[in-house]
Amino acid sequence: MMLGNGSYAVCQWGMLVVLAKFGSPEVVGVFALAFAIISPVMMVTNMQLRGVQATDAKREYLLADYLAVRVMSTAFAFIVISAILYFGRVGKAVVWATGMLALAKAVESLSDVLYGFFQQREKMSLMAKSMIMKGALSVAVVGGIFYALKNLTLALAGLGGAWLLVFMLYDRPRAARLLKLPAAGEHPSSLFGSALASLRERPAVLFSIGKLAFPLGIVMGIISLNANIPRYAINKFLGARELGIFAALAYTTVAIDMFMQALGQATAPRLARNFAAGDLGEFKRMLTKMVLINLTVGLTGVLIILAGGKEILSLIYTPEYAMFTTLFVMLMVAAMLSGIASALGYAMTAARQFNRQVPLFVTVLVSTAFVSYHAIPVFGVYGAAVALIISAFIQGVGSWWIVFRAMSACGRLRTQQVPLSVAGMCHGK
Repeated sequence: MMLGNGSYAVCQWGMLVVLAKFGSPEVVGVFALAFAIISPVMMVTNMQLRGVQATDAKREYLLADYLAVRVMSTAFAFIVISAILYFGRVGKAVVWATGMLALAKAVESLSDVLYGFFQQREKMSLMAKSMIMKGALSVAVVGGIFYALKNLTLALAGLGGAWLLVFMLYDRPRAARLLKLPAAGEHPSSLFGSALASLRERPAVLFSIGKLAFPLGIVMGIISLNANIPRYAINKFLGARELGIFAALAYTTVAIDMFMQALGQATAPRLARNFAAGDLGEFKRMLTKMVLINLTVGLTGVLIILAGGKEILSLIYTPEYAMFTTLFVMLMVAAMLSGIASALGYAMTAARQFNRQVPLFVTVLVSTAFVSYHAIPVFGVYGAAVALIISAFIQGVGSWWIVFRAMSACGRLRTQQVPLSVAGMCHGK
């Protein structure tokens, strides 16, 4: 998972490097704004179904059910994104870039459901290989098209085609093969045929999944909006050039974030089983290891940038970006704090603490918006970094409190000698 997520992150970063090397900060800014428009919408409608699948310890729902929910939610996402572009005051370049990126993200959302299926079965290698292939094709296609034609829209159209190729030729056949195993417990028919059958025959089940996962969708949408609010403020107060510089430096920290995500994805199913069974000792041991590993990785990144951040930025991008080394350090500190909060976030999901996450992330969102819209006009892009640091700190403290309360509640069940033999007792089932 570390190899798969790391390779994918490096390749995604490679796309941005190509845009920065052969384009301009303004082109990077258009790409960043398109991503900022799409991400919150897709995060809400995706409802973090992969996490719900991976932590479905009792396998209450079928892959076809999850896929059917994802198809419906992605269609709704397109309607919302189209409305934003229609009513929003954005230029034609942003409209076209956003449209192409939305199509690519729709394909990715289908692969994401299959990743949840692989993760639930702890077939991490299948997921990792798919991510490696997607990443390599992404940077090759986007880089080649943009280098040759200097057209961001066509490059993003190529991105969608590359992801569709991986989905059709790798993800779907591997999922179908897993479905044929006797232990899968599902009908080994075609994936989309099964999804259509679920739409017709199991609407109550799909509604149950939506009801369960929707709070997580709200949370993920808030998280995405929280990450993108500084970008909206930069675009509003400073312009596309500064947005491009900020986005390029912020994306440099994604490799560390993807490593941390890999750790969370690999441990989430076992965290869920330990919590469901009331094995709080093992749950706490795994969570402590995750937090310490993420802290160590984040600190290492900060030290590397302090030692040679200017040279790194000059080599990766251009000397124009190297003028913002202090911003680079601040963004890495924010990434370190965010990684710690991320580990606690996986623990919250494993403990099925879905509804409690909503007020936490609303608080985080409000704090980010307040700091961004007050600090950026005064301190420029550095104000955006301060906003991210403060929001990551608040998220970490709030996540710890929710996990602590969930473990305390589960511990009370154990001391009261409530039978925990049935998986899901500590999930409040």
